[in-house]
Amino acid sequence: MEMPDYKQAMKIKNSRRVLEALAMKGGVANFAEIEKQSGVKGSVLIHHLNRLQRLRIIEKEARGTYRLKYKTPLCFIYETEKPIDIAYFSLLGRREERTKPETEFAIELLTREGYKPKIKYVATSPEALQTWKDLKLPYHWILCYEDEIINVDAVKDKVKPQLLSLLKDYLVIMDCTSATKPATIAYYELAQTLWTPLIYVYEDTKELKWLISKETIKERLTQIT
Repeated sequence: MEMPDYKQAMKIKNSRRVLEALAMKGGVANFAEIEKQSGVKGSVLIHHLNRLQRLRIIEKEARGTYRLKYKTPLCFIYETEKPIDIAYFSLLGRREERTKPETEFAIELLTREGYKPKIKYVATSPEALQTWKDLKLPYHWILCYEDEIINVDAVKDKVKPQLLSLLKDYLVIMDCTSATKPATIAYYELAQTLWTPLIYVYEDTKELKWLISKETIKERLTQIT
């Protein structure tokens, strides 16, 4: 599957204005709304809408309506008129001596910063999940077998379809704190490739670190222009 080419899109000012307008409308807007919000008019707007479709960033729907193919990252870096639901996409390792999973600390810290997840997906191994079974954690699970959770490419292959699905409709925040080092690397590489926010939580201090923040993504996009 070919991904959106943000690098090419962001090189041209009017294309950036169109994308910002769409993001501010929550990722979906009709021609007149985009025209009013962006200031890009008539045939010039048509040209840029067509260009952004060729770059796989937007899709045309019925009756002159356009939609961002993925709400993340553009609805994350630009202010939207209405809040977009947040999806938390994480990892979870074996319990060992822990009484509370790292994922719960991360969700609490994100909520304090104004990012309360509506939906939570967590990748783990069946063996690790078994160690947490008494807590009945309220997550959607993505199971990676023991030989997969220790392989960077295997983790990426397992979680990427669900991640791409969430990127379409949610602001996705990835968390690479727990599980194995290969899984952490896999999440970091996916977040970089897909322009997705990424956090890490220091277990001892319960401090949240943005490895890829809103500012990081904005800066990367700015450097393209």
